[in-house]
Amino acid sequence: MSSYYERQIRLDPMDGTPTVQTEDDLAAERRIKTLLEERWDCECRPFGNYCPLDWFAIRNERMIGVVEMKHRSHPHDAYPTVFLNVRKWVALRLASVGLGVPDIYVVEFSDGEVRWVRVGLVDASRVEVSGCLRKVKAYNDIEPVIHVPLDQMQPL
Repeated sequence: MSSYYERQIRLDPMDGTPTVQTEDDLAAERRIKTLLEERWDCECRPFGNYCPLDWFAIRNERMIGVVEMKHRSHPHDAYPTVFLNVRKWVALRLASVGLGVPDIYVVEFSDGEVRWVRVGLVDASRVEVSGCLRKVKAYNDIEPVIHVPLDQMQPL
């Protein structure tokens, strides 16, 4: 797996839009998706490319949640918190309130631990401007993030 800083911008084969999503990213999403579907008896489907929301979960053809999935390159006990970008928090909260479904943040760590939390229960006042030490994708790689305490997240 290449580090975040080694990512190369590539063009989306469908429309030529620049992206840095790698095969490793896609494999991590597939692992998390499969685990969620098994544990929560649901089906996870992606929103469209470049939508601020990644996934929605359905059961019996009814939407039961909106989901943000992340993979971290460190073990679960390396830091007391994980970051949730404010822009993702906003999108998840708006979708949750507007659609009347739970907003879920799921994180897989390098040691295989997977944890989740209802975004509506996260203290969004724990904001810090943080991000990449150098430009990888865009100048907004440094942005407001919310610290989500690991002990607030449930093991999956």
